[in-house]
Amino acid sequence: MSRSNMSRSTQADLFGTQADLFGPPPRQTYEPSLEKVRAEVDKVLEKARIAKDMPWTAKEVAFWKTVFPQMTNWLPEGEREQARAAFWEEIGRLEAAAGGDASCVPAASQRKKKSASV
Repeated sequence: MSRSNMSRSTQADLFGTQADLFGPPPRQTYEPSLEKVRAEVDKVLEKARIAKDMPWTAKEVAFWKTVFPQMTNWLPEGEREQARAAFWEEIGRLEAAAGGDASCVPAASQRKKKSASV
């Protein structure tokens, strides 16, 4: 065995690793508060319920169609299913009001006019 190979193997044995010295790192988990999740779910649903026309741009609709079901995963099962059903019902109603085309939503045209005039 060459001298450089020996020194590498003994150094590792002498000093160990940080995990050896301090033990395994604590497991990090994230669990949001149910109150915060419910508040955000209620906020999105309320915005959809009171709207006569789609309140979001096409990009925002795509965002909420992805995020809302994931967000409700933190809720208890019955509450989760109820919130999802209400969300999809409102999205269906708003898309039907826009002629079924989410890219024709009034919010999108209003925002484009605002940004063009700035």
